[in-house]
Amino acid sequence: MQSRRQQRNQRYGRFIGLTALGSLIPGTGLIAAGKRRAGTTVLVVLAALAIVGLAVLVLVPTSELMSYGGDRQMMLIVGTLLAAGALAWLLIALGSHRSLEPDGLSTGKRFAGALVVILCASVVVAPMALGSRYAFTQRELVGNLASSGGSNTTPQVDVSDPWADKPRLNVLFLGGDAGEGRTGLRPDTQILASIDTETGATTMISLPRNLSQIPFPEGTPLAEAYPDGFTGGGDPLEWMLNAVYANVPRDHPEVFEGVGDPGADATKWAVEGALGVEVDYFIMVDLNGFEAVVDALGGITVDVPRDIPWGNKSLPDGSCTQANGYIEEGEDQHLDGFYALWFARSRCGSDDYERMERQRCVMNAIVDKVDPATLLAQYQSLATAAGDIITSDVPAELFPELIKLMVKVRSQPLESLTLDNDFFGSMGTTSSDPDYDQLHARIAEILSDSAETPPADATTPPGDTTEATGQSADNAESDRTASIERASGSTEEPENDGGSGEPEDGETDEPAADEPVDAGAVC
Repeated sequence: MQSRRQQRNQRYGRFIGLTALGSLIPGTGLIAAGKRRAGTTVLVVLAALAIVGLAVLVLVPTSELMSYGGDRQMMLIVGTLLAAGALAWLLIALGSHRSLEPDGLSTGKRFAGALVVILCASVVVAPMALGSRYAFTQRELVGNLASSGGSNTTPQVDVSDPWADKPRLNVLFLGGDAGEGRTGLRPDTQILASIDTETGATTMISLPRNLSQIPFPEGTPLAEAYPDGFTGGGDPLEWMLNAVYANVPRDHPEVFEGVGDPGADATKWAVEGALGVEVDYFIMVDLNGFEAVVDALGGITVDVPRDIPWGNKSLPDGSCTQANGYIEEGEDQHLDGFYALWFARSRCGSDDYERMERQRCVMNAIVDKVDPATLLAQYQSLATAAGDIITSDVPAELFPELIKLMVKVRSQPLESLTLDNDFFGSMGTTSSDPDYDQLHARIAEILSDSAETPPADATTPPGDTTEATGQSADNAESDRTASIERASGSTEEPENDGGSGEPEDGETDEPAADEPVDAGAVC
């Protein structure tokens, strides 16, 4: 009696062991069950797929692999194959279990065997199913981010080699909202990223929202509509850079027939005229949803140069309402989405130029936080948040090559240039009365110097920022720094003048004063 029970237990133990093995390595369970041909076929197919996968990982450059994430067709194929593979793996595991199961097992032992299949198979099936979900999510994200309408301003490129005749790619980042108390959408945040397509070296140029008398590029319909630049009578607030987005399409709708985002098209032309460079694409971020992205990243870390008020607003007389609280001064302050948004946008006690510096700090902090581990852990929430708040005129078919370029950008330090009062003062002008010929020459000089700088070596940390106001990231770049200092003017810290706050609930959106405030927000 005891011997038979031992034999049954041994047989059941062997069954559980082979079931587990067959669930982890498809085919082995079928061979053990006597189905050698079927089991061998499964093993050969599995081995072939493993070899192909390993060869791809070893032979295909990382940037090429990452670029597949921008290919919607590839994501459809990958997602479908992973889903099919997960299903096939599970079915083979169940088939092995049934083939190996001894006769006469009790219900409890059968349940235990099925549980072993589920647990062991899930080690492989669950990651494959998650990968499939990520692939379909990525495909949807690219579709959401890509251009959804026509454009007057996007270049015609050969997608197979889009940078062949384009030494620099210029992308305009717009940040704005049409929140309560505001008339239409006004992108108060405008940053041009000028990227060297050979090295990935990038210069971020922050434009003040009160830039005035902007000329539109020759040969464009807006140059004819505004022969003296974007200027006119009435309220001067309606003739600043941030008013182009709403006012130009409103006054000249015939220019933007069939255009997906007329305001962005008009703003691209305005920035082209202001800086003297071609603007290839725009990326618009709705700041109302910005905090969702930061929260999906788990927050960001910045150096806070002084106590930054939140929850208040400016009044018509230049004073501010009582703040609900303060983001406290200190290094390495961790901010969630709510406080990161206030840190980037708070105006009370500052001016536009300090605010532009804080926005640059936030952008750098986000770039630093986006590492592979964070992306993998928070991908679903990040993709959902990004898809809801970001729009662009980048064609969907260009995303693979754009991702390759972004890999280069991540390996280079970012340079930052803020067009502040020091910058305009060095030319004897102001942002409200600029000399655009001088401005074009300065921008061309800065970008030319950037193009001549050799690529940073591999030890340079990604996300590092070299200020285009005379602060060099490396002593070896002293000659280049001197050139940037000539282009940027004084680097002395300006004094605080009290500033103005975010316009809402009937308050006035006054242009920034000519005198800058404390620029200690460089972080």
